Amino acid sequence: MQESKPLQGITVLDFTRLLPGPLGTHLLSQLGAKVIKIESPKRLDYTRFYEPKIDESSVMFHAMNHSKEQLIVDYETEEGYKEVSDLIASADVLIEQFRPGAMASFNLDFETVKAINPNIVYVSVTGYGQTGALHTKAGHDLNYLATAGLLDLNRDAQGKPVIPGFQIADIAGGSYMLVSACTSGLIAQKLQNKPQYVDLSLLDATIPLNAIAHSMLQGGASYKQTPILSGMLVNYNVYETSDGKWIALGALEMKFWNGFCDLVDKPDWKRTSELELINGVFPKNHLEALFKTKTRDEWTTLSANHDTCLSPVLEIEEVTEHQHIKDRNVFNKTTIKVSTIKTYASPYKTYS
Repeated sequence: MQESKPLQGITVLDFTRLLPGPLGTHLLSQLGAKVIKIESPKRLDYTRFYEPKIDESSVMFHAMNHSKEQLIVDYETEEGYKEVSDLIASADVLIEQFRPGAMASFNLDFETVKAINPNIVYVSVTGYGQTGALHTKAGHDLNYLATAGLLDLNRDAQGKPVIPGFQIADIAGGSYMLVSACTSGLIAQKLQNKPQYVDLSLLDATIPLNAIAHSMLQGGASYKQTPILSGMLVNYNVYETSDGKWIALGALEMKFWNGFCDLVDKPDWKRTSELELINGVFPKNHLEALFKTKTRDEWTTLSANHDTCLSPVLEIEEVTEHQHIKDRNVFNKTTIKVSTIKTYASPYKTYS
């Protein structure tokens, strides 16, 4: 099989800034789309100014935009508007990430754009969507996590909501759902032969991450009281190793847990139900002591050929050098001026 680029021949006009849109459109470029990033000199992408930098723009900006054609044009002038309109006329997709009403003020809203190009797929990415009580409200990743209920499920031992060390709503709700929004819009346009408008709300797209908690709640149970996958089970937990690093044990099914027991020569630890492995029912301190008998990498080597769902907690510096990640070509090497950086390849592989 030969790897293919499913969006080859598709042209995307990218009016987005910061993280959700630019990362999403970068992924579209990795799937074969031609992406043209359009910035007004009055409102450049803020990530250009972050540190550290290569040349005059940040590494983050280059990582998410190097694969795009970049056009800085004042589309609020007659000449600039004409240049953008000409691009719209031959594009397949337009993506914008301004607050509701902003594109209308530039005379680039869906109604105007579809008159220029009746085959356009127009995607608006906002925090709260185009409608609803919060639709004009400003927000960032933390606000969407709070409103989605995700911070409520992510608390420390004292009950304080913990801010994740990464952006969930921006990336899982924004960037990845943007890929889905574009491809769905393109399919609909082809099937219906008419322009498509997609209203993508980061909040809406993030709420389904609560799937287990919502299902339990509707069944009369509380995930907060029984956080099965959030530290309640000793067989689905993280443990410190002898070198001060960490290992993740995800032996949720009994076949994996019992296989782990065989691996560590603890047949008396075997169980028939996960209810027997609730922290407190099964002594977690036994596992804590066990994992401190070896280094993280020794545990990784020991379990390499066993189905025990045991994984090293990789430090961020180690991720790009992991053999499996190299094998899958998750990263591309890109040269910016005289510097080489690693950027994200397509999140999935397609073959023909």
